[in-house]
Amino acid sequence: MNLGLKGRVVIVTGAASGIGKQIALAYAKEGATLALADINLDGLKKLKKEIKDVDVYVEKVDVTDAENCAAFVKNVVKKFKKIDVLVNNAGTAKMGDMETFPETTFRAHAELMMFAPVRLTNLCIPHFKKNGWGSVVNIASIFGKQPGGLISYDTIKAADIMITKDYSSYCAPFNVNVNSVCPGPVDTPLWHADGQLGDQLASATGMKRDEAIDWFAKANIPMGRYAKPEEIASAVVFLSSEPAHYITGVALNVDGGMVKSTL
Repeated sequence: MNLGLKGRVVIVTGAASGIGKQIALAYAKEGATLALADINLDGLKKLKKEIKDVDVYVEKVDVTDAENCAAFVKNVVKKFKKIDVLVNNAGTAKMGDMETFPETTFRAHAELMMFAPVRLTNLCIPHFKKNGWGSVVNIASIFGKQPGGLISYDTIKAADIMITKDYSSYCAPFNVNVNSVCPGPVDTPLWHADGQLGDQLASATGMKRDEAIDWFAKANIPMGRYAKPEEIASAVVFLSSEPAHYITGVALNVDGGMVKSTL
């Protein structure tokens, strides 16, 4: 299938590792021009060296900083003359007791995963209007649909799904589709890196990290395993493609069967 992405200018945030890295690589395979943002500039530079045959622009961007976001979008347009696709992927998660979860952490997570997508979408809309075409994909989560035990993450991802719905209605007259991809647990550094969810789960269960990660998958995911980042990337790329352009306002589960609702 020709996805119609060759030459499209695609912004991906949180692109230096994990899901974001695989999203960038998937767009590169389709011939898209890439503008990649992350606070990890070394990771972006390493990724840029891996990508062949398409133009790639990388910039260290703190998406929680409004001026930083505006400068980045301006730089992308200066270099590539347009923006066609925005993928709001940057994110994080932290387990914690709901009664004592720090409000400062909750607010920081909201800046990263709720306000940043709104900010970047608003910055890109004028360029979509100029093109007469555009696409936004927000990385939400199935834990925005059903509880996952992470109070800030679950709440913010639920908000992201509604943000997607609202923007899909607002942007439809401009020939712009707006969708969410809702992963379940994904095999990324968010689970395996020191101090991240695997260690947090191990601490809560008394298991070793790898044992706790494997237990969680077998206990909660019908397919018995975590998603591969490439599987999330495939859904993202399709939703922003020409054949999928009539799809808008969708929150697509990519979760190995975890969500049990019919919606």
